[in-house]
Amino acid sequence: MYLSHYNLIEKPFQISTDPKFLWLGEKHREALAVLKYGIINNQGFVLLTGDVGTGKTTLINALVNSLDKDTIVAVVSDPKLDRLEFFNLIARVFKINRVFKEKLDFTIYFSQFLNAAYKNNKKVLFIIDEAQNISLELLEEIRLLSNIEIPERKLLNIFFVGQNEFNSILMRNECRPLRQRITVTYNIDPLTQSESTEYIAHRLKVAGGSREIFTGRAIRKIYSFSKGYPRLINIICDHALLTGYVKDLTTITPKVVKECTKELSLPGEIKINRSREVKLRRRESKKFGKRAILYSCLLFLLLPLIYPPVSATLKGYVTNVVNFYDQLFEDFAAPAHSRTTTRSDAEIPEKTSVSNTVIRVPIKNTESKQPSGSPKELEVSVNSDTQSQLNETTQHIDSQDLKLIIPFGYNSNEVPASAYHDLDRAAAVALKDPDVTMVVKGYTDDKGSNAYNSQLSAFRANIVKNYLVGRGVSPKRIKAIGMGEEDPLKLNTTEDGRRANRRVEVEVHRPPGNSSRN
Repeated sequence: MYLSHYNLIEKPFQISTDPKFLWLGEKHREALAVLKYGIINNQGFVLLTGDVGTGKTTLINALVNSLDKDTIVAVVSDPKLDRLEFFNLIARVFKINRVFKEKLDFTIYFSQFLNAAYKNNKKVLFIIDEAQNISLELLEEIRLLSNIEIPERKLLNIFFVGQNEFNSILMRNECRPLRQRITVTYNIDPLTQSESTEYIAHRLKVAGGSREIFTGRAIRKIYSFSKGYPRLINIICDHALLTGYVKDLTTITPKVVKECTKELSLPGEIKINRSREVKLRRRESKKFGKRAILYSCLLFLLLPLIYPPVSATLKGYVTNVVNFYDQLFEDFAAPAHSRTTTRSDAEIPEKTSVSNTVIRVPIKNTESKQPSGSPKELEVSVNSDTQSQLNETTQHIDSQDLKLIIPFGYNSNEVPASAYHDLDRAAAVALKDPDVTMVVKGYTDDKGSNAYNSQLSAFRANIVKNYLVGRGVSPKRIKAIGMGEEDPLKLNTTEDGRRANRRVEVEVHRPPGNSSRN
């Protein structure tokens, strides 16, 4: 009816298993390979299961067509029979022209048939479709048929093909002897969405189609209805083509597919499907909510590990987490113009035993070359004369390049509370002048390996950089460098010297000509 409308040669979505339209996805190719393996190696019993409409019968037909003349094949598609009827059905499908009235007669004659096939170098394959309909009594008779064998090999290969409930039947205690003889099993799953798309395109191409008749959204709608079962895909696609023909449409849209799903659904089935969709959405939203909470908690705990460096102790790590999120939430809550508010020493308690003094030195006074072989000497302790000098220097923080020297505790990356005031002022300078850049250098003493000290110094530099970024300074304007044990301020031979060398230096740079900018 609709063939000429879509420029097709024949109907592409017939329910009958036409081998011409055979499409083997990854699952079906694997299943076919398993079945062929069972025949080649005379495995005896082989089991193929799958839900209704997954393509089991199509696959069996493909298997039969692929076998050569050396294999004698018989297929039974309705095994719901009594014992004697079943024996005579076997005789008929194997073209044994005889009617049996007794089990013994059938067993003797069938045994002769199998031995004759073996002498002629032929294999015998017996395929039982719809195996879930076989009675327990008949299953036992089939098991006994497999006892007809010779020492060298099995004379009869039996393939069970059934729906998923057949697996439950085989798990029953009465079927345990048969279950133990099944050497190869395979279960066919429905097609995925991408496989469904390929399946539809293949059938249209075989039918003579030269263009895309179904839109991508329409195919997604088909997959949603069919759940990837080939039989349902065929049914709804055929119905959609007919509906498109009636409406004089050359392309099938989601609207057409939706109309077809309603027409194909039984009374009450639409409500059930809608109820399932609502439950599924609720379940997915709950899963999403739980995942969002879980990932938020993980991010809460891991973010201070990723950006601010890890403290050497659990206590230090907890302090870093608290300080990091205190600062983060404070920045979110405060307006942009008030983010340079300084912190008091009481807000961030000192957690490590280090000097509370932050040295502020104009860079031009600290960059002179030192005598070869001796470290730069700069006392961390402060006397009254030095303090007056520092106060004078602090007054010029807004008008010249400056270096802040921040002490750190042993094996720690915790910023001392006394440093926040000066870091806030340095951040204020950078916020006031967009041309200001900063270089943050981390240092250690000589305790530990070079690799460890290099990493620790980088940690220290990054945690200071992170604080400045939290105060509003762009990270692109701050360069963090781990210097390790390089450029010691004092000799590392004494505890005071090592304490002085555990530090971070923050250099605040203005471009030439901007020194008077306020």
